[in-house]
Amino acid sequence: MPRKLDPDKALKQWQVAGSALPAVAQAVLEAGPEAAVFYADESRIELLPLIRASWHWIGSQIRIPTPGTNDGRTIFGALNIRTGHWSYLMRQSLRKEDFIAFLEHLLVEYPNGRVLLIVDNFSSHKANLVRDWLKANERLSLQFLPTYCSDLNPVERIWLQLKNQVAANRLYVSMDVLIDTVNSFFAKMTLDQALVWASV
Repeated sequence: MPRKLDPDKALKQWQVAGSALPAVAQAVLEAGPEAAVFYADESRIELLPLIRASWHWIGSQIRIPTPGTNDGRTIFGALNIRTGHWSYLMRQSLRKEDFIAFLEHLLVEYPNGRVLLIVDNFSSHKANLVRDWLKANERLSLQFLPTYCSDLNPVERIWLQLKNQVAANRLYVSMDVLIDTVNSFFAKMTLDQALVWASV
């Protein structure tokens, strides 16, 4: 459970002024039945191995090598909760400009109709530059989850699968190999599997 809670969590999650519908559900209904509706989030992959608990013989200890110099990439990912389609974009960093690049990527993948993105309250999602971009690209809109409630975002569970299967307790010889492995992981992830992992 998160240590902090949004004081307006119940209002944002379960009630909209003048409506008995949850805020997210209200936004989905207003987007219309033809809209592409996504939960979206960001994660980080690095050459430095992600250490997780693992099995080993009693009295022995698994040794996991580490890189001389670390390197990393940010993955922007979005799950279409109506189809299970997974969209993602890798970038060097996690800036507002990178988030806008991901929004543009989604509009290219979905060239027609409305696009609704349900996201957390990370600062780059609410930056003035992003707000200006949204005003100029009204076909795409953002709906924010309650603060400190990342557990409400099903994309977190896809990141967990990725980290467990690709990153945990292993060192890659280069960032290119790690990126190829991530690309392969997502290429093998079926629509149904994505929805099951996300528990949508």
